[in-house]
Amino acid sequence: MGAFTHLGDRYGPYQPGTSDLADLLRAKSGSTSRRGRRGRSSSGVEEEKSDVDDAMTHVVEAFRFLHARVSTLEARVSTEDVPLDGAAWLAPARELEGWVEPLVSLVTARTTGGEVLHADCGEGALISALTQRGVPAAGVEPRGGVALRALERGCDVTISEIGEYLPQRSAASLGGLVLSGVVDRLPLHAILPLLAASHRALARGASIVIVAEPLGPLPGNAPASQDMVDRAALHLETWELLLDRSGFVDVTPVPAGTGGDQRFGVAATTPAT
Repeated sequence: MGAFTHLGDRYGPYQPGTSDLADLLRAKSGSTSRRGRRGRSSSGVEEEKSDVDDAMTHVVEAFRFLHARVSTLEARVSTEDVPLDGAAWLAPARELEGWVEPLVSLVTARTTGGEVLHADCGEGALISALTQRGVPAAGVEPRGGVALRALERGCDVTISEIGEYLPQRSAASLGGLVLSGVVDRLPLHAILPLLAASHRALARGASIVIVAEPLGPLPGNAPASQDMVDRAALHLETWELLLDRSGFVDVTPVPAGTGGDQRFGVAATTPAT
């Protein structure tokens, strides 16, 4: 960057055919054509060559730096930790069950009028309940067989991971977002960009609701799912902090669902202005 800045300071901003460097090259070319290689004065040639070589030295140096930087980034990407592919099959999300009615009441009271999205939506219980209340709702579910059962119920469901689906949504196109299941199988470094994508996709004043499993191992989980899935295992206070740092406001806990469900919830909204 310093090399490019030096070029800009010395020769002006790059404008093809109109920069000082282009004038210098044209002058050198004209001098060569008029007098020939042997007819040029040594002092003139050396002066022109010095200016051109000086400029090209900075160009080459800048590209050397860019090459080194790109090589470093490529090396980091190739070794970057990523969530295990197929984690949804190893640790399938529980249905919302007793959380459906509390979430319906919360979402209908806070929706801005746009479509409400649920991921992982499972068999679509929340989507059906919201639709019956007149709230447009859709779901995202990575397990094809489970998504098929939701589709058979008449739910609008996309078979995908929410992290791949949200970037395809237009900015401020959602009236609400409920995240359950997916937040329990993503590591922290994957949750942060998910919250950023959620903030972008939600309309102003729209709500996001997180329903997360308790910190301890889930009863009845197979050993493979416990060993291979890097669960986030975050406290409620951590979720509140992450939502606040991601630009959400009015971060508040959500009352637990019925039936002794140990999961906890937290809600927040995007700034209205």
